[in-house]
Amino acid sequence: MGNITNQMKEELQLLFYALYDGLRQEVRQRKLTQLATGEDFSIVGEREVGLASLLALHLRSVGFMVQLDAYFYGDSKRRPDFGIWLPASREYIYLEFKQTAWGKDSKQCYYAKAIEDIEKLNRETDPRNQRNGLIALGFSDPRKRKEQLWEGFKKFLSERITRDYPYYKEIGLEAVDFQGMDKQTSYAVVGLWFRTEWNDK
Repeated sequence: MGNITNQMKEELQLLFYALYDGLRQEVRQRKLTQLATGEDFSIVGEREVGLASLLALHLRSVGFMVQLDAYFYGDSKRRPDFGIWLPASREYIYLEFKQTAWGKDSKQCYYAKAIEDIEKLNRETDPRNQRNGLIALGFSDPRKRKEQLWEGFKKFLSERITRDYPYYKEIGLEAVDFQGMDKQTSYAVVGLWFRTEWNDK
């Protein structure tokens, strides 16, 4: 059984904080555009594919090679959202991306789509495809208690993933404060979980 190396874990943490920073930079840019045009370009208006694209652009700007809608090795039908080359580790990894939407109700079923993605990733049998993980993103409703979305991610997503899928570990889980720059959301929660063991080649 192969294991994640310390170097790879460090590089995944760099990737995670690049995602975190990418969200802040995007909201700041949209606020500047709003000031210039008078139009509301809230980040919550983006579809999941748009969010994936903007995050990919930021990852590329900090040195990661990113392919959107990549193919699993040897399978032309399975297409994870990201294929990413980790330059220091010299590893190609696959990441699914799931937007969980608003933090209105912290119910287990609210995160069902993210759990479905982990379930699919967990079933991969080719060692090259087992270097995989999940990015999850949710935006808070500014009318609700700020901690609600965070609690949902921590209890109903992260704790469940690491309990029910023991190969997967939390690389990072953070709240991104938008500092009043977006009228429709006050902050986001972003998380990254990655498989830490895989079959030998």
